[in-house]
Amino acid sequence: MSEQIPNRKLSNKKHSENSLAEFFLPDFCNPQSILMVILIGELLAVIFTLLNTEPKSDLWQLLGLYSISLQSVGLSSVGILCLTRNYLSTLSDFLAGLVSVMIILCATFVFTYVSIVFYHGSLFDLSYHLQFQYLIKNWVIAGLIGSVLLRYFYLQQQYVKQIGLESIARLDALQARIRPHFLFNSMNVIASLTQIDPKLAESAIEDLSDLIRATLDNNDDLIPLSKELSNGKKYLSIESLRLGDRMSVEWNIEEGCDRILVPPLSVQPLLENGVYHGIQLLTDGGEIEINVSKNVNDLLIRVSNPIPTDSSQMKRHKGQGIALNNIEQRLDVIFNGKASIETLQSNGLYSVEMKIPIEKIF
Repeated sequence: MSEQIPNRKLSNKKHSENSLAEFFLPDFCNPQSILMVILIGELLAVIFTLLNTEPKSDLWQLLGLYSISLQSVGLSSVGILCLTRNYLSTLSDFLAGLVSVMIILCATFVFTYVSIVFYHGSLFDLSYHLQFQYLIKNWVIAGLIGSVLLRYFYLQQQYVKQIGLESIARLDALQARIRPHFLFNSMNVIASLTQIDPKLAESAIEDLSDLIRATLDNNDDLIPLSKELSNGKKYLSIESLRLGDRMSVEWNIEEGCDRILVPPLSVQPLLENGVYHGIQLLTDGGEIEINVSKNVNDLLIRVSNPIPTDSSQMKRHKGQGIALNNIEQRLDVIFNGKASIETLQSNGLYSVEMKIPIEKIF
């Protein structure tokens, strides 16, 4: 029982964080949100001033009154919503919106009371027709503006949530698409080994089962680079059984890079392309070189391999770019355009350079 209490607390904390992340009201404690409220208030003050129909009114004085009124109600409402956001996130969207409108109306009532007592210098008496009309007018304006803004925040959050769900579905589809591509190629390797050396085929099947367990059972969007490189080494060990001395591998991994998180199946497909569209087409084989380094903001991964110089042979074995296109799309989904992948070809050497932002470390 003592071990379950901390787990329960962590679960409740995680649930609370998820509720806040999915809540439609923005974090009004954020300076950006406060600045947005101030700008909206000033914009509305200008609009109300320009809509004034009284010809003898002093527009600057009127603008000042509108600014004070809107900023007082806006900033006080934002302050209360900032303090109560954690509680509001536990309510349904409709109830949270209703409570938020009530907070805005209460702030409007307080401002109306203060303006009547201190600015106009009279007692607050709702039985007095002008004061009652003044309160209702302020309530209507504040209620309409608050409701429109809350509706905007709600629709914005729904849009963001929908985009997130579409991104997850797209990412799952892309990962499901690349896994059969890798599996079919590996099974072809094992099929060729069964005729040459059944014992080596059995060893390859064991390596493949470990590789499948490491890749297909992983549901995370990001994994440590060390795990991805380990999967790549297992794949190359399978290929080495078929190619033998024709293939050599050189690993150059900068210290500290192995803990950076990368998408699963981001390096292994590049190694697979190097084998199938490079090493195996060459009579003397060649070397696959993997260089991993980092700078302040990005992880840099470069996979290089020799390719045939005969153009006719390249056309016969030209790949469809499924792996590269797949990796590029997954990087775009996960990192929102911050990652990139480029290909270089010169003097019989083909290289793929992948740049991944260092956002998380395992």
